Amino acid sequence: MRIITVLLSMVLMMGSSGCLFGGHSKVHREGNYVAATTLGQIQPGKTDRAWVQAVIGEPTERVIVQPGHEIWKYAYSETKDSSGYVFLIFGASDKKVTDSNVFIEFEGQIVTRTWRG
Repeated sequence: MRIITVLLSMVLMMGSSGCLFGGHSKVHREGNYVAATTLGQIQPGKTDRAWVQAVIGEPTERVIVQPGHEIWKYAYSETKDSSGYVFLIFGASDKKVTDSNVFIEFEGQIVTRTWRG
């Protein structure tokens, strides 16, 4: 009985002294990140290259497939860093780096399609 009382007292003291668990998460992007909302504003058959360049900026790379047919590549890297802990018992952290690309294809001055890859 005395052991149970001591254990219960310890748990109550730890709970009243502050936070028992916590964590955080942070996302950092480098390069030419194109948000999904921005990509969604591009309408194949309607949006022109001047709009794309004005809104998104210079691409990382331009590839001419054939005369009048070009693909713009926007490359970026996303780092997700997270950590968490349980007071005096467990602590952990995780870092994940993902490289991604957005492609915009033009025929003449008009966008024909967009995709992530």
